[in-house]
Amino acid sequence: MKSLAPKTLPKQFVSFQILFMFIIILGSVVSFDSTAFAASATRKDFGEGGPESVALLKWKASLDNQSQFLLSSWVAGNNHCKWIGIGCNKASRVTHIDLESYSLRGMLSDLNFSSFPHLLSLELFNNSLYGSIPSNIGSLRRLTYLSVPANLLFGTIPSEIGQLSNLKFLYINTNQLHGSIPQEIGLLNSLNEFGAYSNNLTGSIPPSIGNLSSLTTLYIYDNKLSGSIPPEVGQLGSLIDLELSNNNLTGSIPPSIGNLSRLTTLYLFSNKLSGSIPSEVGQLGFLIDLELLVNNLTGSIPASIGNLSTLTTLYIYNNKLSGSIPQEVGQLGSLIDLELSGNNLTGSIPTSIGNLSKLTTLHINDNKLSGSIPPEVGKLGSLIDLQLSGNNLMGSIPNSIGNLDLLQYLYLDMNNLTGYIPLGFNNLTQLVKFVIDLNKLTGPLPENICFSGLLTKITAHDNNLTGPIPKSVKNCRSLNRVRLERNQLSGNISEDFGIYPNLVYIDLSYNNFYGELSQQWGMCHNLTSLKISNNNISGEIPPELAEAMQLSVLDISSNHLVGEIPMKFGSMVSLFNLRLDDNQVSVATKVSDQRPSIHNQFDLITLGELFDINC
Repeated sequence: MKSLAPKTLPKQFVSFQILFMFIIILGSVVSFDSTAFAASATRKDFGEGGPESVALLKWKASLDNQSQFLLSSWVAGNNHCKWIGIGCNKASRVTHIDLESYSLRGMLSDLNFSSFPHLLSLELFNNSLYGSIPSNIGSLRRLTYLSVPANLLFGTIPSEIGQLSNLKFLYINTNQLHGSIPQEIGLLNSLNEFGAYSNNLTGSIPPSIGNLSSLTTLYIYDNKLSGSIPPEVGQLGSLIDLELSNNNLTGSIPPSIGNLSRLTTLYLFSNKLSGSIPSEVGQLGFLIDLELLVNNLTGSIPASIGNLSTLTTLYIYNNKLSGSIPQEVGQLGSLIDLELSGNNLTGSIPTSIGNLSKLTTLHINDNKLSGSIPPEVGKLGSLIDLQLSGNNLMGSIPNSIGNLDLLQYLYLDMNNLTGYIPLGFNNLTQLVKFVIDLNKLTGPLPENICFSGLLTKITAHDNNLTGPIPKSVKNCRSLNRVRLERNQLSGNISEDFGIYPNLVYIDLSYNNFYGELSQQWGMCHNLTSLKISNNNISGEIPPELAEAMQLSVLDISSNHLVGEIPMKFGSMVSLFNLRLDDNQVSVATKVSDQRPSIHNQFDLITLGELFDINC
């Protein structure tokens, strides 16, 4: 058998092997030194003392003293990646600057953006930075998030902003920027959200904005933009929220807006838009909030609006719309707030409106609506605010309104309504404001009108109401304004009214109240106007009335008052209009002695011959 022991190697081969191993070890050492040198160079070039930290320190030095104090961690020689508001990647390159709400004061343009080629996010919201947005902001080619709102920036939006091709979020709102939105904004193909609202931007909306296919939010409201809404807006297929309100936009609403199939919010209010509401609005199947108020829109409300099954808010008031309210409005099953007031709408209130079971606010006042109030209104069980005033509505008020037990605001004034106020109104115990004046209503006021003590306003003047003041009114301390003049109401005025600490104005004139004036009127310390003329009030004027020191108008003329004017009236410094004529009162000697001061305080023309003064 042959031996398996290794053979002895030649000496030359052994020497070569040792040399080879030495070379490998030496190479490893050199490689390690080179890596260490490179890492050291990175820290030197981009860490302590690098261009990014130098740019940050230079910007800090340009800020005011308080701002520099807030950035006290920004110290030369320290690792800038550990400075407050600074974020870095593994290579110590600055990727994030977040100094939101630091009360920094200085110029944004003093920050050298060219020194931050790796910056991804810049957050400077809510500071006091001023000056313009520098054009070298376009050097931030990797930037995805730019937020400088709520500062004091002025100047124009630089066209170089179009170079930020990776930008997803751009917020420059709530500054003092002026000039137009640059066409280059259309180059930001990755942009998701654009907020430039609450500035002084002028000019038209650039058509290039239609290129922003990824845009979900467009906020450019509260500016001075003019011109028409470009039809290219209809190309923004990803758009969810479009807000162009409070500008000077003219022209019509482009039909292409119907292409925005994902839109949930459309705000075009407070502009100068004209023309009709395009029927294509009915294609916005996900729309939740539609606000077109305060424009010059004409034509009728399109029936297609009934397709908006997710709509919760519809504001198209204060326009020039005509025609009738379409029955299709009753298909808006999600609607919470419907406001159509201040138009020229005609015809009757559609009965289908009773289908809107979630409705809390219904304003169709100040139109030219006719016919009667449909009983179906009583099906609106969630209704809190009902305003039908200023129309040509006639007939009686439906008793079904008494079913609206959540109702707080009821305005039926300035119509041609007749008949009694329904007994069902006694169920409206949550009323805060009850306004039925300038109709032809008869019968008594609802007994429980202030059952819960929430009522602040009751105006029922210029009707044919009869009967006494409801007992619930006597203890209704929440009352602020009462107008019941020019009716045929009756009752003992000294017993029907109480103390009202919040009452500012009350007019009971031209009724059939009798009895004596209560001294409790003097305890209404916020009362500025008390008018009870042309009734059957007798007795003397209570001196306690002078304790209502805010009283500026007191009209108790054309009654059966007797006795002397209380001397305390001379101390009522707010009183400038006092009407006592057509009574049997006289001037006390001490009051007469104060005639010069009274002449300055009172409008003596209203006193008639009481003081025997020729004015």
